[in-house]
This record gives sequence, structure tokens and C-alpha cells, in this order.
Amino acid sequence: MSFLIELLGFKGYYLTNLANIISIEVSIFFNFSFQKIWTWRDAPKKQGKGLVVQFILFNSAAVTGVLIRIVLFAILEIFEVFYLINVTVGIATAATLDFILYDKIVFRRNNYGSEIV
Repeated sequence: MSFLIELLGFKGYYLTNLANIISIEVSIFFNFSFQKIWTWRDAPKKQGKGLVVQFILFNSAAVTGVLIRIVLFAILEIFEVFYLINVTVGIATAATLDFILYDKIVFRRNNYGSEIV
């Protein structure tokens, strides 16, 4: 994000927000790439349109995790849960949900590493 704002001049309200969105999407892209290579290396390989669909599903799962964190944070804030515990609970919940979504929907791997039809 600093690269976009400081070096490319994404200054002002709209450009700074655009820089934030681009940064988030770049991080999701790299996360998707590393997850395919590392965590789900035994999942069926996708190419072409299948890979695009898989990336869109990955984005959707990532956004779901973010929304869970936002909603859960707001709920726990009502109960005055200490913010560090609140954030920890949100991260753990979102990470668990994201893993399940990645495994069962995005990469479609069952216990044997084969594609679910």
C-alpha cells in the first residue's frame, strides 16, 4: 500500500481507498498462490476458466472471513471483551471458517486428496 501511496502518488480520499483495495486484492492473490502450492498441493489442479472460478471462490471465502471478523468484533465489543481477546477470537474463528471453505469449496479436496464431484 505504501508503494501505491508514496511512490505512485495515490493521494486523496478515493485514491487512498483504491490503494487499500488493490493491496488487499494483491495479498489475496499471493495467499491463493501460496495456498495452492503449499497447503493444497495435493488438490486437483485447475487451468483456464476452472482456475479463474477457483480464484473467485477463494476471494469470496476470504471476504467471508473478513465479514465474520467485523461482525464478531462488534458483538464482542458490546460485551466489553478486551480488544486483544476480541481480535484473537475473531482471527481464530475466521481462520477456521476460511480453512473449511478453502478445503471443501475452493480446492475441493476430500480426505484422500481427490476432487469431490
